[in-house]
Amino acid sequence: MAVSAGGIEQALAASIPSLARTPEPFRVLDAEGRCEGYQPDLTDDELRSMYRWMVFGRQLDERGLQLQRQGRLGVWGPMIGQEAAQAGLGQAMRPGDWIFPSYREAIALSMRGLELTELFAYYRGLYWPADPFATGVFPVQIVIGDQALHAVGAGIGFALQQQRHVAIGVVGDGATSQGDFLEALNFAGVFNSQAVLFVQNNHWAISVPRTRQTASETLAQKGLAQGVTGVLVDGNDALAVYAASHWAIERARRGDGPALVEALTYRVGAHTTADDPRRYQPPEEIDEWRRRDPLPRMRRYLEERQLWDEDAQREAVREALARIDHAVEEAEAMPVPTLREYVEVAT
Repeated sequence: MAVSAGGIEQALAASIPSLARTPEPFRVLDAEGRCEGYQPDLTDDELRSMYRWMVFGRQLDERGLQLQRQGRLGVWGPMIGQEAAQAGLGQAMRPGDWIFPSYREAIALSMRGLELTELFAYYRGLYWPADPFATGVFPVQIVIGDQALHAVGAGIGFALQQQRHVAIGVVGDGATSQGDFLEALNFAGVFNSQAVLFVQNNHWAISVPRTRQTASETLAQKGLAQGVTGVLVDGNDALAVYAASHWAIERARRGDGPALVEALTYRVGAHTTADDPRRYQPPEEIDEWRRRDPLPRMRRYLEERQLWDEDAQREAVREALARIDHAVEEAEAMPVPTLREYVEVAT
């Protein structure tokens, strides 16, 4: 459902940086799941669906970690604690929009149509089997920040061809310190790209804290010099992420300019399964953010509106696990390609 333009722009006003103002994170729900005022125009079914995707992501993350530890996946990038950021973004996209992800966006990619079997096949070390032109989901980018350039380029193409689609490049906070990201911002502004750069600021670029990456007060402000509008949003509030992302995406779709969305969240788990966060993340910091878990926050909101209960929770978990287990079976049944087949896919 659409968000009224006047309402959302007024609600977001304090969260859009300017040369004279450091933004405040935009939020819809407080820490207890109570609505603070503005509410996006979503149906009851859409609200329940968004939370089911968050539950699905939590189950997928736990299963992915188990599979990697059992040697059945080569690697896994945990997303625990970041479910609201992904579900909110996925809900805001439309059919025909393209997403250029990093390795931590399994929820958003699944919401946009990527088959879970294909994701597991990729992490088993096979090639990317999905057709990006059929789903709008492009291959996971391992090179930090490069997907920002790809998204902006696609958005320029949409603008030149007068197609009412938007390209979304999803990066982490560490990518915003890369030259590729800053070049993408510059090209986005110069060519009025129909693109949104969505930053999951989870506070850690592997072992480097956000405070050591940049002196910028927020990452949303980084678009100012390039003529790109930024907005800072509470990334653990799924409704706020949806509202801000929807505003940014529809703004770009109209040709009113690209946007930079900073979703303020936290990486509770490891950077990947090749990492040991106990070597650098303060345990008290992790505990503090665990208390800000986005799932209970959204669930309390739904329960208050009588849209969710314990039976619904059990069913959502059951459906997620059944879907995941089926995808694992299918992925493990896929043959390992020959060298010739790898070359054919690459070329």
